[in-house]
Amino acid sequence: MQVQRLVVAASVVMMMTCAAVAQPAAEVSKMPTVAQQFAEAKVKPPLLQGENAANAYMAAWDSLPADARASAGNNDDERQHSTLVEQQAYVERLISAAMMEKCDWGLNYEGGLDAQLPHLGLMRHSARTLAADATRLMQLEGTAEQKAAHEREAMRRIKALFRLGLHVREDRVLISSLVSAAMTKLGCSWVDERMKAGTLSVDSAQVVLGTMRSMQRDDLFGTRASVSGEGEMMLAWMKREFSGEEGPKKLAELTERLDASGTHPVDTVIAKMTTKELDAAIAQLGDFYSDNVAAWDKPDAQDQIARMATAVSGGEYGPVAMRLAAVLNQAWIADNKLRREFGETKKRLESYVLHGGTLPAEEIKGGGDQ
Repeated sequence: MQVQRLVVAASVVMMMTCAAVAQPAAEVSKMPTVAQQFAEAKVKPPLLQGENAANAYMAAWDSLPADARASAGNNDDERQHSTLVEQQAYVERLISAAMMEKCDWGLNYEGGLDAQLPHLGLMRHSARTLAADATRLMQLEGTAEQKAAHEREAMRRIKALFRLGLHVREDRVLISSLVSAAMTKLGCSWVDERMKAGTLSVDSAQVVLGTMRSMQRDDLFGTRASVSGEGEMMLAWMKREFSGEEGPKKLAELTERLDASGTHPVDTVIAKMTTKELDAAIAQLGDFYSDNVAAWDKPDAQDQIARMATAVSGGEYGPVAMRLAAVLNQAWIADNKLRREFGETKKRLESYVLHGGTLPAEEIKGGGDQ
Protein backbone atom coordinates (compact mmCIF):
# COMPACT_ATOMS: atom_id res chain seq x y z
CA MET A 1 0.00 0.00 0.00
CA GLN A 2 1.39 3.38 -0.97
CA VAL A 3 1.02 5.77 1.97
CA GLN A 4 0.41 9.44 1.30
CA ARG A 5 2.09 11.98 3.53
CA LEU A 6 1.18 15.59 4.21
CA VAL A 7 3.60 16.89 1.61
CA VAL A 8 2.69 19.84 -0.57
CA ALA A 9 4.28 18.23 -3.64
CA ALA A 10 2.11 15.14 -3.21
CA SER A 11 -0.97 17.34 -3.16
CA VAL A 12 0.00 18.87 -6.48
CA VAL A 13 0.49 15.49 -8.12
CA MET A 14 -2.85 14.24 -6.83
CA MET A 15 -4.61 17.43 -7.87
CA MET A 16 -3.20 17.61 -11.36
CA THR A 17 -3.53 13.93 -12.30
CA CYS A 18 -6.19 12.44 -9.98
CA ALA A 19 -4.30 9.25 -10.83
CA ALA A 20 -4.63 5.98 -8.99
CA VAL A 21 -1.51 4.02 -8.19
CA ALA A 22 -1.71 0.26 -8.42
CA GLN A 23 1.04 -1.88 -6.94
CA PRO A 24 2.22 -5.22 -8.31
CA ALA A 25 0.58 -8.20 -6.62
CA ALA A 26 3.98 -9.61 -5.67
CA GLU A 27 4.70 -6.41 -3.75
CA VAL A 28 1.30 -6.13 -2.08
CA SER A 29 1.24 -9.72 -0.88
CA LYS A 30 4.26 -9.07 1.37
CA MET A 31 2.58 -6.17 3.13
CA PRO A 32 1.54 -6.17 6.79
CA THR A 33 -2.13 -5.96 7.64
CA VAL A 34 -3.92 -2.64 7.32
CA ALA A 35 -4.22 -2.44 11.10
CA GLN A 36 -0.45 -2.89 11.41
CA GLN A 37 0.21 -0.23 8.78
CA PHE A 38 -2.06 2.23 10.56
CA ALA A 39 -0.29 1.53 13.85
CA GLU A 40 3.12 2.10 12.24
CA ALA A 41 1.84 5.39 10.80
CA LYS A 42 0.63 6.43 14.29
CA VAL A 43 -2.92 6.69 12.96
CA LYS A 44 -5.54 5.40 15.36
CA PRO A 45 -9.26 5.85 14.56
CA PRO A 46 -10.99 6.55 17.88
CA LEU A 47 -13.89 4.58 19.31
CA LEU A 48 -16.63 7.16 18.87
CA GLN A 49 -19.96 7.12 20.64
CA GLY A 50 -21.90 4.88 18.30
CA GLU A 51 -19.92 3.75 15.24
CA ASN A 52 -16.82 5.04 13.51
CA ALA A 53 -16.76 4.21 9.80
CA ALA A 54 -12.95 4.35 9.82
CA ASN A 55 -12.80 1.21 11.97
CA ALA A 56 -15.36 -0.49 9.73
CA TYR A 57 -13.29 0.30 6.63
CA MET A 58 -10.18 -1.11 8.28
CA ALA A 59 -12.00 -4.31 9.17
CA ALA A 60 -13.26 -4.58 5.59
CA TRP A 61 -9.78 -4.10 4.11
CA ASP A 62 -8.29 -6.68 6.45
CA SER A 63 -11.05 -9.18 5.62
CA LEU A 64 -9.13 -9.93 2.40
CA PRO A 65 -5.45 -10.73 1.85
CA ALA A 66 -3.64 -7.71 0.39
CA ASP A 67 -3.15 -9.32 -3.03
CA ALA A 68 -6.84 -10.32 -3.28
CA ARG A 69 -7.91 -6.83 -2.24
CA ALA A 70 -5.62 -5.31 -4.85
CA SER A 71 -7.22 -7.37 -7.61
CA ALA A 72 -10.73 -6.10 -6.83
CA GLY A 73 -11.74 -3.31 -9.17
CA ASN A 74 -8.64 -3.68 -11.33
CA ASN A 75 -9.93 -2.68 -14.76
CA ASP A 76 -6.96 -4.31 -16.48
CA ASP A 77 -7.75 -7.75 -15.04
CA GLU A 78 -9.66 -9.99 -17.48
CA ARG A 79 -10.97 -11.97 -14.51
CA GLN A 80 -12.36 -8.87 -12.85
CA HIS A 81 -16.02 -9.94 -12.98
CA SER A 82 -15.43 -13.37 -11.46
CA THR A 83 -13.12 -11.81 -8.85
CA LEU A 84 -15.79 -9.33 -7.85
CA VAL A 85 -18.41 -12.08 -7.61
CA GLU A 86 -16.12 -13.94 -5.22
CA GLN A 87 -15.60 -10.80 -3.14
CA GLN A 88 -19.20 -9.77 -2.56
CA ALA A 89 -18.82 -10.07 1.21
CA TYR A 90 -15.98 -7.55 0.99
CA VAL A 91 -18.08 -5.23 -1.20
CA GLU A 92 -20.93 -5.41 1.30
CA ARG A 93 -18.54 -4.48 4.10
CA LEU A 94 -17.45 -1.41 2.14
CA ILE A 95 -21.08 -0.39 1.55
CA SER A 96 -21.91 -0.85 5.21
CA ALA A 97 -18.97 1.34 6.28
CA ALA A 98 -19.86 3.99 3.70
CA MET A 99 -23.40 4.27 5.05
CA MET A 100 -22.18 5.19 8.55
CA GLU A 101 -22.46 8.84 9.51
CA LYS A 102 -19.29 9.42 11.53
CA CYS A 103 -15.79 8.85 10.21
CA ASP A 104 -12.70 9.91 12.15
CA TRP A 105 -9.34 8.53 11.02
CA GLY A 106 -7.48 9.69 14.11
CA LEU A 107 -4.73 11.30 12.05
CA ASN A 108 -1.47 12.28 13.71
CA TYR A 109 -1.45 15.95 12.74
CA GLU A 110 1.55 16.69 14.95
CA GLY A 111 3.76 14.98 12.38
CA GLY A 112 3.54 18.02 10.11
CA LEU A 113 4.83 17.33 6.61
CA ASP A 114 5.76 13.81 7.73
CA ALA A 115 2.22 13.01 8.89
CA GLN A 116 1.09 9.80 7.21
CA LEU A 117 -2.32 9.33 5.62
CA PRO A 118 -2.58 5.55 5.14
CA HIS A 119 -6.32 5.58 4.44
CA LEU A 120 -6.24 7.61 1.24
CA GLY A 121 -4.89 5.01 -1.19
CA LEU A 122 -7.17 2.38 0.30
CA MET A 123 -10.22 4.63 0.00
CA ARG A 124 -9.44 5.41 -3.64
CA HIS A 125 -9.09 1.71 -4.41
CA SER A 126 -12.37 1.02 -2.59
CA ALA A 127 -14.08 3.62 -4.79
CA ARG A 128 -12.77 1.91 -7.93
CA THR A 129 -13.94 -1.46 -6.61
CA LEU A 130 -17.46 -0.15 -6.02
CA ALA A 131 -17.59 1.46 -9.48
CA ALA A 132 -16.34 -1.75 -11.13
CA ASP A 133 -18.90 -3.86 -9.30
CA ALA A 134 -21.70 -1.45 -10.23
CA THR A 135 -20.62 -1.78 -13.87
CA ARG A 136 -20.60 -5.58 -13.58
CA LEU A 137 -24.14 -5.56 -12.24
CA MET A 138 -25.41 -3.27 -14.99
CA GLN A 139 -24.02 -5.67 -17.60
CA LEU A 140 -25.80 -8.76 -16.26
CA GLU A 141 -28.49 -10.27 -18.48
CA GLY A 142 -31.86 -11.56 -17.30
CA THR A 143 -35.54 -10.82 -17.23
CA ALA A 144 -36.75 -7.25 -16.85
CA GLU A 145 -37.37 -7.92 -13.18
CA GLN A 146 -33.89 -9.38 -12.68
CA LYS A 147 -32.21 -6.51 -14.52
CA ALA A 148 -34.11 -4.01 -12.37
CA ALA A 149 -32.87 -5.82 -9.24
CA HIS A 150 -29.30 -5.75 -10.56
CA GLU A 151 -29.59 -2.03 -11.21
CA ARG A 152 -30.84 -1.38 -7.68
CA GLU A 153 -27.78 -3.19 -6.37
CA ALA A 154 -25.56 -1.15 -8.68
CA MET A 155 -27.07 2.03 -7.24
CA ARG A 156 -26.24 0.90 -3.71
CA ARG A 157 -22.60 0.75 -4.80
CA ILE A 158 -22.67 4.14 -6.52
CA LYS A 159 -24.32 5.75 -3.51
CA ALA A 160 -21.59 4.22 -1.30
CA LEU A 161 -18.92 5.48 -3.71
CA PHE A 162 -20.14 9.06 -3.32
CA ARG A 163 -20.21 8.65 0.45
CA LEU A 164 -16.56 7.56 0.49
CA GLY A 165 -15.78 11.11 -0.60
CA LEU A 166 -17.68 12.47 2.41
CA HIS A 167 -15.58 10.30 4.72
CA VAL A 168 -12.28 11.88 3.69
CA ARG A 169 -13.35 15.48 3.07
CA GLU A 170 -13.39 16.18 6.83
CA ASP A 171 -9.67 15.43 7.32
CA ARG A 172 -8.73 19.13 7.02
CA VAL A 173 -5.79 18.13 4.88
CA LEU A 174 -5.51 19.33 1.30
CA ILE A 175 -4.60 16.01 -0.27
CA SER A 176 -7.64 14.41 1.41
CA SER A 177 -9.93 17.01 -0.15
CA LEU A 178 -8.39 16.30 -3.54
CA VAL A 179 -8.96 12.57 -3.06
CA SER A 180 -12.57 13.33 -2.07
CA ALA A 181 -12.96 15.29 -5.30
CA ALA A 182 -11.36 12.51 -7.37
CA MET A 183 -13.72 9.87 -5.95
CA THR A 184 -16.73 12.13 -6.50
CA LYS A 185 -15.58 12.73 -10.06
CA LEU A 186 -15.42 8.95 -10.57
CA GLY A 187 -19.05 8.66 -9.44
CA CYS A 188 -20.14 11.56 -11.67
CA SER A 189 -18.38 10.06 -14.71
CA TRP A 190 -20.01 6.66 -14.09
CA VAL A 191 -23.47 8.24 -13.94
CA ASP A 192 -22.84 10.53 -16.94
CA GLU A 193 -21.79 7.61 -19.13
CA ARG A 194 -25.01 5.74 -18.40
CA MET A 195 -27.21 8.76 -18.89
CA LYS A 196 -25.51 9.39 -22.22
CA ALA A 197 -26.20 5.79 -23.24
CA GLY A 198 -29.75 5.92 -21.85
CA THR A 199 -29.17 2.81 -19.71
CA LEU A 200 -29.92 4.45 -16.37
CA SER A 201 -33.50 4.17 -15.15
CA VAL A 202 -35.35 7.22 -13.88
CA ASP A 203 -35.59 5.59 -10.44
CA SER A 204 -31.80 5.18 -10.36
CA ALA A 205 -31.27 8.76 -11.50
CA GLN A 206 -33.45 9.91 -8.61
CA VAL A 207 -31.42 7.82 -6.14
CA VAL A 208 -28.19 9.44 -7.34
CA LEU A 209 -29.80 12.89 -7.28
CA GLY A 210 -30.83 12.40 -3.68
CA THR A 211 -27.31 11.37 -2.75
CA MET A 212 -25.71 14.32 -4.54
CA ARG A 213 -28.16 16.79 -3.01
CA SER A 214 -27.33 15.48 0.47
CA MET A 215 -23.63 16.12 -0.23
CA GLN A 216 -24.12 19.68 -1.47
CA ARG A 217 -22.58 22.50 0.54
CA ASP A 218 -20.47 25.56 -0.22
CA ASP A 219 -17.19 23.82 0.54
CA LEU A 220 -18.14 20.63 -1.31
CA PHE A 221 -14.85 18.75 -0.92
CA GLY A 222 -13.67 20.49 2.25
CA THR A 223 -10.86 22.16 0.28
CA ARG A 224 -11.16 25.60 1.84
CA ALA A 225 -11.32 24.07 5.32
CA SER A 226 -8.29 21.97 4.42
CA VAL A 227 -6.24 25.00 3.37
CA SER A 228 -7.14 26.61 6.71
CA GLY A 229 -6.55 23.44 8.73
CA GLU A 230 -3.30 22.59 6.97
CA GLY A 231 -2.07 26.12 7.58
CA GLU A 232 -2.74 25.81 11.31
CA MET A 233 -1.00 22.43 11.43
CA MET A 234 1.99 23.63 9.44
CA LEU A 235 2.56 26.67 11.63
CA ALA A 236 2.26 24.74 14.88
CA TRP A 237 4.56 22.00 13.57
CA MET A 238 7.18 24.39 12.21
CA LYS A 239 7.33 26.40 15.43
CA ARG A 240 7.79 23.15 17.33
CA GLU A 241 10.15 21.38 14.91
CA PHE A 242 12.42 24.23 13.86
CA SER A 243 12.96 26.17 17.07
CA GLY A 244 16.42 26.94 18.40
CA GLU A 245 19.66 27.84 16.68
CA GLU A 246 19.64 24.79 14.39
CA GLY A 247 16.06 25.46 13.23
CA PRO A 248 16.87 27.41 10.06
CA LYS A 249 19.41 24.84 8.91
CA LYS A 250 17.02 21.93 9.58
CA LEU A 251 14.23 23.67 7.65
CA ALA A 252 16.53 24.38 4.70
CA GLU A 253 17.50 20.69 4.60
CA LEU A 254 13.80 19.78 4.52
CA THR A 255 12.87 22.19 1.72
CA GLU A 256 15.82 20.91 -0.29
CA ARG A 257 14.59 17.31 0.10
CA LEU A 258 11.10 18.28 -1.07
CA ASP A 259 12.42 19.66 -4.34
CA ALA A 260 13.34 17.01 -6.90
CA SER A 261 15.46 19.56 -8.77
CA GLY A 262 17.83 19.89 -5.82
CA THR A 263 18.99 22.91 -3.85
CA HIS A 264 17.10 26.14 -4.52
CA PRO A 265 18.77 29.52 -3.87
CA VAL A 266 16.09 30.26 -1.25
CA ASP A 267 17.21 27.20 0.75
CA THR A 268 20.55 28.91 1.29
CA VAL A 269 18.75 32.06 2.45
CA ILE A 270 16.70 30.04 4.95
CA ALA A 271 19.77 28.19 6.24
CA LYS A 272 21.52 31.49 7.06
CA MET A 273 18.56 32.99 8.96
CA THR A 274 18.62 33.80 12.65
CA THR A 275 15.93 32.21 14.81
CA LYS A 276 14.16 35.58 14.99
CA GLU A 277 14.18 35.90 11.20
CA LEU A 278 12.83 32.37 10.82
CA ASP A 279 10.02 33.08 13.28
CA ALA A 280 9.08 36.13 11.21
CA ALA A 281 9.19 34.10 7.97
CA ILE A 282 6.95 31.42 9.48
CA ALA A 283 4.52 34.14 10.56
CA GLN A 284 4.50 35.40 6.95
CA LEU A 285 3.60 31.90 5.80
CA GLY A 286 0.67 32.07 8.24
CA ASP A 287 -0.38 35.38 6.70
CA PHE A 288 -0.41 33.75 3.28
CA TYR A 289 -2.67 30.90 4.43
CA SER A 290 -5.03 33.40 6.09
CA ASP A 291 -5.16 35.63 3.01
CA ASN A 292 -5.73 32.61 0.76
CA VAL A 293 -8.70 31.39 2.83
CA ALA A 294 -10.14 34.93 3.07
CA ALA A 295 -10.12 35.24 -0.72
CA TRP A 296 -11.68 31.83 -1.36
CA ASP A 297 -15.32 32.88 -1.74
CA LYS A 298 -14.83 36.41 -3.07
CA PRO A 299 -16.36 37.22 -6.50
CA ASP A 300 -12.84 37.82 -7.83
CA ALA A 301 -11.32 34.86 -5.96
CA GLN A 302 -9.42 33.53 -8.94
CA ASP A 303 -7.78 36.90 -9.59
CA GLN A 304 -6.95 37.44 -5.91
CA ILE A 305 -5.44 33.98 -5.51
CA ALA A 306 -3.48 34.35 -8.75
CA ARG A 307 -2.08 37.66 -7.46
CA MET A 308 -1.12 35.93 -4.21
CA ALA A 309 0.67 33.20 -6.15
CA THR A 310 2.69 35.90 -7.92
CA ALA A 311 3.35 37.57 -4.58
CA VAL A 312 4.57 34.29 -3.09
CA SER A 313 6.93 33.53 -5.95
CA GLY A 314 8.21 37.10 -5.75
CA GLY A 315 9.02 36.73 -2.05
CA GLU A 316 6.38 39.11 -0.69
CA TYR A 317 5.28 36.48 1.84
CA GLY A 318 8.85 35.60 2.77
CA PRO A 319 11.28 32.81 1.86
CA VAL A 320 9.51 30.01 3.73
CA ALA A 321 6.27 30.66 1.85
CA MET A 322 8.24 30.73 -1.41
CA ARG A 323 9.30 27.14 -0.77
CA LEU A 324 6.15 25.68 0.79
CA ALA A 325 3.08 27.59 -0.38
CA ALA A 326 3.54 28.37 -4.06
CA VAL A 327 1.01 25.76 -5.25
CA LEU A 328 -2.03 26.67 -3.17
CA ASN A 329 -3.59 28.74 -5.96
CA GLN A 330 -3.84 25.50 -7.95
CA ALA A 331 -5.97 24.03 -5.15
CA TRP A 332 -8.61 26.73 -5.71
CA ILE A 333 -8.53 26.18 -9.49
CA ALA A 334 -8.91 22.39 -9.16
CA ASP A 335 -11.63 22.69 -6.52
CA ASN A 336 -13.59 25.22 -8.58
CA LYS A 337 -13.40 23.04 -11.70
CA LEU A 338 -14.54 19.88 -9.90
CA ARG A 339 -17.36 21.66 -8.06
CA ARG A 340 -18.58 22.97 -11.42
CA GLU A 341 -18.47 19.48 -12.93
CA PHE A 342 -20.38 18.10 -9.93
CA GLY A 343 -23.08 20.75 -10.48
CA GLU A 344 -23.26 20.00 -14.19
CA THR A 345 -23.78 16.28 -13.56
CA LYS A 346 -26.51 17.11 -11.03
CA LYS A 347 -28.26 19.35 -13.58
CA ARG A 348 -28.06 16.59 -16.21
CA LEU A 349 -29.63 14.16 -13.75
CA GLU A 350 -32.48 16.59 -13.11
CA SER A 351 -33.00 16.96 -16.87
CA TYR A 352 -32.78 13.19 -17.34
CA VAL A 353 -35.55 12.64 -14.78
CA LEU A 354 -37.64 15.45 -16.25
CA HIS A 355 -37.40 13.93 -19.74
CA GLY A 356 -38.30 10.43 -18.57
CA GLY A 357 -34.86 8.81 -18.90
CA THR A 358 -33.35 10.63 -21.88
CA LEU A 359 -31.03 13.58 -22.26
CA PRO A 360 -31.67 16.37 -24.74
CA ALA A 361 -29.11 16.26 -27.58
CA GLU A 362 -27.36 19.43 -26.44
CA GLU A 363 -26.74 17.93 -22.98
CA ILE A 364 -25.31 14.63 -24.20
CA LYS A 365 -22.12 16.31 -25.40
CA GLY A 366 -20.97 17.19 -21.89
CA GLY A 367 -21.89 13.90 -20.23
CA GLY A 368 -19.14 11.38 -19.54
CA ASP A 369 -16.35 13.62 -20.84
CA GLN A 370 -15.21 14.98 -17.49
